[in-house]
Amino acid sequence: MNETKQQLKRKIGITTIIAFLGLLIFSIFITPSVLGKDNTPDQFNAKIEKEYEVNFHSGWKKSSNSLQQATIDGKGEFASEEGEAVLVIENLKSNVTTIYRLKDNDLGQYTPKYIEWIDGNRLFVIIGYSYGTVTTGGKLYELNIKENALTPVIEGLPENEEIMSVKVNKNGTFTYKKHIYDSDNYDYSESHIEERRMPIPLTRSYR
Repeated sequence: MNETKQQLKRKIGITTIIAFLGLLIFSIFITPSVLGKDNTPDQFNAKIEKEYEVNFHSGWKKSSNSLQQATIDGKGEFASEEGEAVLVIENLKSNVTTIYRLKDNDLGQYTPKYIEWIDGNRLFVIIGYSYGTVTTGGKLYELNIKENALTPVIEGLPENEEIMSVKVNKNGTFTYKKHIYDSDNYDYSESHIEERRMPIPLTRSYR
């Protein structure tokens, strides 16, 4: 009888630990901003894939010189589904496809969410959380595909703000939409969107 009680207590203990770990993982994925911890990766692993086929991707976007096209594969037509995705860039002249996957991305917590070409060699990339509905955007970076260099564009963004989209203008500027939470509850109904404009970053030298 005592042995049965001990086994029951042991099972309850194990169940409690599993439930706690599940809740912890849920909290990390669903409410990462609320926890105040941000380890957004700042580098891609680039790999050439000869026979890669996209299957759950957003629409293709061509570069300004029409020599390359890019898409986000793994998050659906509007890159809004949950899960980690990759950035796919196809050279239309050489038919070479390069896959950009975030480096040091523990548990696939972060993902590219939005892309926009700056010129024939650079893209704007928004990187945010892969899971959950708390955040819809992320941080804005510039990716130089020739050097595989990822550089922050807007730094010091408060935890309650995120970049949702970017549009390159013809006058050397870009327009971006910023989503701002108005309360500490990170409730979408208590938030607003602002649209702002900035000069396009100058091409950097990496030598």
